[in-house]
This record gives sequence, C-alpha cells and structure tokens, in this order.
Amino acid sequence: MNQEELTCPVCETGELVFKKGPSSYRYKGQEFTLEDIEYCECPTCHYEIIMPEQTKRNEARIRDEQREIDGLFTGAEIAQLRGHFNITQTQAAKIFGDRANAFSKYENGEVTQNLAIDKLMKLVLHKPHCFEEPRRMANV
Repeated sequence: MNQEELTCPVCETGELVFKKGPSSYRYKGQEFTLEDIEYCECPTCHYEIIMPEQTKRNEARIRDEQREIDGLFTGAEIAQLRGHFNITQTQAAKIFGDRANAFSKYENGEVTQNLAIDKLMKLVLHKPHCFEEPRRMANV
C-alpha cells in the first residue's frame, strides 16, 4: 500500500494519517499485546480505519504470535530453516510435502503450517542428517 493522501470516508475533508499502536489479543487463554498494529486516523474527525494491506500485515503479526503460543515455527523461523538448508520455497514444499506456494504463505503469515509439517521441520533442524532422506524422496 502506498501512503498517498487518502481522504477520510467519514468527514470527507481530513487526510488519513498512517499510524501504528498497541493492541491486545487473547488466544487459547493467553493474552498478548502487539505494539505495532497498523491503522489510519483522520486528524479532522478522529475516525480510525484499517486499510486492506494493513489488515494483511496485522493478521500476519497476530498469526505469528499465535504460532508461538502453539509452539510452532513463526514465518521468520521457517525462512531461516530454508536458508539453513539453502532451499527455495518450492523445494521446501516438495521436501516437506505441501503445495508449491505453501511456504510463501507460511513465511508471509498468510497461513499457519500444520503440526505434522512443523514437527518434520523441527526434526530436520535438530537432526540435520534426517534431512537427506525427504530431500532424496522429493528429488530435490
């Protein structure tokens, strides 16, 4: 999203200002606060709105926090794992058994990986010799 001037949809005179601020959530009985949730505010009427691209980024941040609560790898940790083994997102999908674009979605926070894939990723990270067999089976 480019931060071009956007007119407030409520008062139709103020220009929306892009901001970040804290927001609290509850997931599986645990509360957490994210300090950098994105939104826009009209300085004229003080209307607040979250634009579609901001929503995507905010949801990715929330999803990563939920992954941590669930004991799963975050998007950044998945990207680090791929870097450790020097494989592309497409190769990772073949090796760990998922759709071709799955790792892009995991890393961008669009989707959470399932428990089986997460366990396999943790196994190969902690026991690198176990990585060669799924890699061979995927012909990567």
